[in-house]
Amino acid sequence: MLTDPQPVSSEQRRENAREIADLLLQHYGDDLLALGVYGSLARGTDGPFSDIEMHCIIRGEQFETSFEWSTGAWKAEVDVYSPDVILARAAEVDGEWSITHGQFTGVWVLHDPTGLFPRLEKLALSQPAGRFEQAMAEVIVGDIYELIGKLRNAQVRQQAECLPFYLVLLAQYAACLVGLANRRTYATSATLFSDSLQLPDRPPGYDALCQAVMRGELNNPLQAMRWAEDLWQGILTWAAQRRLPITTSLADLLAQE
Repeated sequence: MLTDPQPVSSEQRRENAREIADLLLQHYGDDLLALGVYGSLARGTDGPFSDIEMHCIIRGEQFETSFEWSTGAWKAEVDVYSPDVILARAAEVDGEWSITHGQFTGVWVLHDPTGLFPRLEKLALSQPAGRFEQAMAEVIVGDIYELIGKLRNAQVRQQAECLPFYLVLLAQYAACLVGLANRRTYATSATLFSDSLQLPDRPPGYDALCQAVMRGELNNPLQAMRWAEDLWQGILTWAAQRRLPITTSLADLLAQE
């Protein structure tokens, strides 16, 4: 038996998804509330080696599991939730929101008699602005600030081999920041950078680093650090314009408990 990804047509992949849906409907019966495909297959952008990703919502509370398997030639994943768990997840806003919450938009609905999937999409995209601002501040302080420190340490220690890895991470965090600022989810992490450059609200310095990462031009340590520092200064200016709370103290945080 083949145990290596093989090319599968989009039509066949859709048929495979329908067969999975039939099996789930038989297994869960009346307890199955909603079933839908997300990811590239739902968007119609799947390639010959794409996998199948599905949401399965069943009756109950505080339930979550996942089935992930390979048939040898192709792979599939079914995430099974009770309604309370997946609704809570759709309502979350964190630093990776623009990557993770694309799964709640544009679902190919296979079974949804009560309209759960439109409810999930609305919930994911309609959170208060303050929650997005908080997530942006957390990305800047919790991820980007820390990464700038690591980049500067690498520069001081002349560890040029660390820079490409850190710069790719920096661009990824900054792309998540851009997604949050624009309240936009990304279709896939594969086009994260090119998609982010199409959004209007980007910090100064982001474009240069993002384009360098996409080109793979990260082997010049001096230029690499200039890109990183330019982006950091751009983010500080950008955050100040939004009055994002990126500096505080432990005493202030304790007082907010």
